[in-house]
Amino acid sequence: MAPLSVPSVWGATNTSMPNAQSQNFGTERRPAYTGTIVGGSSCSTASPSVSTSRPWQDVQIPPTCPATYAQDVEPRAMVPSSVLRHRRTNPLTPYKPDVWHRQLDRFGLVKRYPDLCLSIIQGFDVRIPNISKTYAPHNSSIITKYPEVYEEIVEKEFKKGRYLGPFLRSELEALIGPFQSLPLSLVTKPGKPGKYPTVHDFSHPRSSNMNPVPSINSAINSHHFPCTWGTFSTVCLIIYCSPPGSQASIRDVAEAYKTIPIHHNQWPGLVMQLQGEDSFAANTNNSFGLASAGGAHGLLADAGADILRANGIGPLSKWVDDHIFFRLPQQHLEAYNSQHHIWSQMISKHGGRTHEGSRIWYRGDTMPDRHSEEYDKDMVFPLRDFSNTSTCSPTDALYTYADTDIDLISEELGIPWESSKTIPFAMVIPYLGFLWDLDTHTVAILTEKKARYLSAIEEWHKKRTHTLDEVQGLYGKLLHASLVIPAGQAYLTTLETMLSGLNNHPFMPHTPPRTTASDLQWWMTLLKSPNLSRAIPGPVPLMDLHTFSDASSGFGIGIMIGDKWRAWCLLPGWKSDRWDIGWAEAVGFELLTLAIIPSSNSGTHFKVYGDNKGVVEGWWKGCSRNKQTNAVFHCIHTFLRTQQCSVHTRYVPSKDNPADEPSRGIYLPSTYLMPYIPIPPELHGLITDFNAKFPITSTDQHLPPSTLSKPQCTLSDNKRASVNAELDRQGEEFFASSFN
Repeated sequence: MAPLSVPSVWGATNTSMPNAQSQNFGTERRPAYTGTIVGGSSCSTASPSVSTSRPWQDVQIPPTCPATYAQDVEPRAMVPSSVLRHRRTNPLTPYKPDVWHRQLDRFGLVKRYPDLCLSIIQGFDVRIPNISKTYAPHNSSIITKYPEVYEEIVEKEFKKGRYLGPFLRSELEALIGPFQSLPLSLVTKPGKPGKYPTVHDFSHPRSSNMNPVPSINSAINSHHFPCTWGTFSTVCLIIYCSPPGSQASIRDVAEAYKTIPIHHNQWPGLVMQLQGEDSFAANTNNSFGLASAGGAHGLLADAGADILRANGIGPLSKWVDDHIFFRLPQQHLEAYNSQHHIWSQMISKHGGRTHEGSRIWYRGDTMPDRHSEEYDKDMVFPLRDFSNTSTCSPTDALYTYADTDIDLISEELGIPWESSKTIPFAMVIPYLGFLWDLDTHTVAILTEKKARYLSAIEEWHKKRTHTLDEVQGLYGKLLHASLVIPAGQAYLTTLETMLSGLNNHPFMPHTPPRTTASDLQWWMTLLKSPNLSRAIPGPVPLMDLHTFSDASSGFGIGIMIGDKWRAWCLLPGWKSDRWDIGWAEAVGFELLTLAIIPSSNSGTHFKVYGDNKGVVEGWWKGCSRNKQTNAVFHCIHTFLRTQQCSVHTRYVPSKDNPADEPSRGIYLPSTYLMPYIPIPPELHGLITDFNAKFPITSTDQHLPPSTLSKPQCTLSDNKRASVNAELDRQGEEFFASSFN
């Protein structure tokens, strides 16, 4: 293996990532702007951008560099300007680039992470734009309310060596050129009184039309910094496919973002204003709030996870800095690796790595809701048995690896785990705000999370109007809860309506839609339940009884189960209050569900067919934007939760839908008529059984409509047929509703 080498310390850093488009980090000039000078007169005399790099073989790096790359702090006796100059060539990070290079090279991962080691050595290019004039806005007024908290936070950053200074404006400009300081604020941490995390406002100013300069974040596209995310569905897949007796452990990277060094030509966009009009600190490391911060850390975290996997550790997944490690009993390793290889082949067949927005994922097999199985790895590296090669306890010896095996690799790389947040291997483990039970294959909302969500709803009710931030905060919490409570998706539509309406007026309080209160009352009632859990979704057989529903706006509703049928007529005036054909199709879906579920066993999953896009695709998400259709979905969710069954919708071309004829009054012989189905109370006055007499509502007698022909459907039957064919390829299908 070639020794690790780096270019001149003034050389460029190319931190482009595989498949990221339009990237040429370090060698192209970043966007520059010219703004009004605030609080002083300071123009650039020399560009802070870097020059073209020499080949990275120019300078050899010793095998180990503990003094340079350990996260040590320069002696406080040094003159700040000297410290800043020293930091340019000695980035503050715990990571050991020579070890990272050796591991990436050993497992053929250099091509996947071609610039990672250079970024550790020189600092990451996070695409902060060139700054031509100094802009120094004041910190938030909340700083003056908590001066002790502010001083403690700033002092910690100086002690850690991440803040360098203090500098006068003129001193700092002489060292790094014109800069833009970030307004500093404090926020309260829910559930943790007395804790006030800092917020560096990279989005200030929020409107360039009203302010002299654009914000730092306005020049950064986070999609250019993609990484993997261990989503709810990813963790479900891992657990469902894990053999009996498997365990999981949680580890958290200490101050994860701040372990990432930033290239010195980016420092002008990371300046902090201290107490006083002319006192500043230069921040040289990554910072939460920067649009590219998550991707910069995510690149390194992805590489670290891949190195662990390549060494045989796993399965493992991560969400930002939170890592979940799974281990298997030894006796299942061979069988699991065989299945692991099959997954790898399936991922390769479907194109492997997928880059969507700021996320990287790997496409597996197709699930019934049209989505694909989503992995955060390519499954190339098999798992290993470390029990015979490492020192471990008798209990650990029963499994494929132990904590000591993770520690050995992590310490070589310099990954700083936060020991106070480590949760040892067990079968029941908290992660992502949920409690995962690997033995019973269930996932529940943590008690403290339920309390936090209830508190958020109570706070919401204290105000009549709400801003975009407030809506986003509540919506995000309840959307997270709906992963365990899929029915909750249907009780978020009013908040979604608010979100879309507030996009253009984020700071103007708006009144919630009328039904928001009832939706939130549903949430409050449910969140007060002692246990909110669900079975971890996994491959289950879908029962196909050949069940179909359809509706005709000019006549009524029909359903078919095998060769049995039932029909209802729409009563005159049914189109009032915005009821439409979509609502009628949803009612058909509800009546079909009421017909098939009562005689079934608990836990059964049914396949049902329809030809209405709004209903079929709406049910894939568990909700509908149509208010009346969504109200029908409420009823279906409640019924299914009571019966502990599930239904999965499928497209059927209109011409092949056997429920079409009874929906238009063309009935089969009565010998095929299924038993009477009671009409739900909320539908009284809107529909009646097909053989019931129509009520007289005026001087005119309303008679049942004559038989109608079905209008031509505008949706593509070929598209629907291809969707169904793909979804039904396997006898067993993956049930993963409401994952995203």
